[in-house]
Amino acid sequence: MSTVMHRFLFVCVGNICRSPALQGYLEHLLKERGIQAYVDSCGLHGTFQGNSPDRRMQEVANNHGISLNHQAKIFEGSYFDQFDAIFCVTKEVLAAVQAMAHTKEHREKVMLATCFLKNEPIPDPYFNAKEGFEQVWTIVEKACQAIVDHYYSPG
Repeated sequence: MSTVMHRFLFVCVGNICRSPALQGYLEHLLKERGIQAYVDSCGLHGTFQGNSPDRRMQEVANNHGISLNHQAKIFEGSYFDQFDAIFCVTKEVLAAVQAMAHTKEHREKVMLATCFLKNEPIPDPYFNAKEGFEQVWTIVEKACQAIVDHYYSPG
């Protein structure tokens, strides 16, 4: 198991649905396993800056025993130096973040949140009914478990 304290960042569009869900669930998994790491999330747009996660995502998270404690914020270029891995929810978000990278090293830190699974996007549930948030939560759980397995499983 790795003894390095990793720093993980999740990025979506508004930072009120997918990325705070990924942050909250990864924090939960790491705490459950006694793993020290820093996890944060942000968005590409400031539309919801300062807001808490979407109430529907909070409800789904709460139903799974997870509390989402986050205030929406915007991606900053300094994050390339502050984080070891930057996980994006879609290929469009990934392309936007990589476009902000100034070095090959920074670009290599950016990947899809599902990169250790099927490498598929996590759909935006914002304009969907509650079922859309449940479907996203299922992907969030699998993506975070795959991240933990990749970084912290022996061998």
